[in-house]
Amino acid sequence: MAAYDALDWHDFYVMTGGAAAALTGLLFVAMSLHSKAITSNRFFSNRAIGSLLSLMLQLFISAAVLVPQQTTTQAGAEVELGALFFLVFTVSSILRGVFRLAPSSAKRRVGEWIGGIVWIALFLASGVSLILEAGGGFYLLAIVMVLMFGWNVYNAWILIAEVSD
Repeated sequence: MAAYDALDWHDFYVMTGGAAAALTGLLFVAMSLHSKAITSNRFFSNRAIGSLLSLMLQLFISAAVLVPQQTTTQAGAEVELGALFFLVFTVSSILRGVFRLAPSSAKRRVGEWIGGIVWIALFLASGVSLILEAGGGFYLLAIVMVLMFGWNVYNAWILIAEVSD
């Protein structure tokens, strides 16, 4: 039952929480170097805010999983709240037209959309899986966490490469 036992995942979430905290600080410092360019462009500012929120959410999820004597259902509810937050954040960004301002190619943008849809779907599924204790549980959440790190590193690169041009 490792899929639903937070004790089995202790080391993983200590690692992800520490990595998220370190990357949040580094990203904040890196973005402050180009703060005027980032804040003056809705696409870049939304991407920067999304990355910071994503890393902070990884830190909060890691902390939630490490809370002693918390049930899997409680952890799943916290994960689901985080997933719903990002669903709302993404939909509101789309409705505000933020992504139409993307300076990237259409091919790259389609790849980002597909990746984002898959990530949010897996994120939502991981919370439900933990609440119901059926499906992948913490294994599914681990995939989500790794994808979040990958996405945030990608976002950081985009901000560095495109804002400095």
